[in-house]
Parts: sequence; structure tokens; C-alpha cells
Amino acid sequence: MWDTEEINNESNLFVRVAKSFISKDNNPRASAFTNTPKSGDNLSSDWDKYCTAESSRESIGKQKKFKDGTYKDPSLFFIWSFNSGELRNEAVPNQEIEHDPVYNNPQDEYVPNNRAHSIIIGEKPENNAEFRVSLLKIGHWAIAPNSEDK
Repeated sequence: MWDTEEINNESNLFVRVAKSFISKDNNPRASAFTNTPKSGDNLSSDWDKYCTAESSRESIGKQKKFKDGTYKDPSLFFIWSFNSGELRNEAVPNQEIEHDPVYNNPQDEYVPNNRAHSIIIGEKPENNAEFRVSLLKIGHWAIAPNSEDK
């Protein structure tokens, strides 16, 4: 089991963006940043203190799909990076961030152990241009899709 820690404003968070949530301009759609589940109040991310963008993407392959029990394919996901201070202070609406490590013994195949797991808490309006623009302005691709990935 891991203790929760305070995520400072200098840290970065990695958010997984599925291929289907990338627009023609090669940026994530606002819907890529909805709360998971949609009825929840937070979006999962990984804290750079305990992972890299590459290891965050690789860990997708350790997670089974609820739909059919097969493992997810990391190549169908890309990694968007946010600075935590900018996310707290410049996103519209502002977001809160909490470290939320996942640890189960035995490990759950649908929600694998993840010390880097963190949550981005707050309203994330879908199909909202101002929200999308604020997220695009303060974030960037850590692992970007290529034109052939679309």
C-alpha cells in the first residue's frame, strides 16, 4: 500500500487519450478529458514523480477491458501532459488534483496497481470550446499521434 502525497505545482500529469478522441487538427477533443466515469467527478492521470509518459502508456496494456475481458492495446492511446499548477490555476473551470494510488492485493486485472495514479477533480464540460482551448493552451503531447495513427 502507498501513502497519498501532495502534488506540487511543478509536477506534471499524464492523461491517456484514446485514438478515437483526437481531432483532425491532431489535438485531443474536449471529450478526451471528461470525467471517468462520466457520472463521476474526476479524470484519471499519472503523476510524473512515479512514472514517465512511456511507462504510463505501457501500463495501459496491463488493464483489461470491462466489455470483453481482453487487454487494452497501448498503441491505441497517446499521452497528453499537463503542468499541475497550470491545471489548477489556468484551466477554465479550474481543476483540483489529488494523488490517488491504486493498490490491491491481489492485483485487480481491470484496475491494476499504480503508484502514480492521480485524479483531476472538477467540472469538465463536453463540447465546450473555451474548456478545450484552455486545456490545449496549458498542455502538450508527451507521446503524440502520427498522421498514420489516425
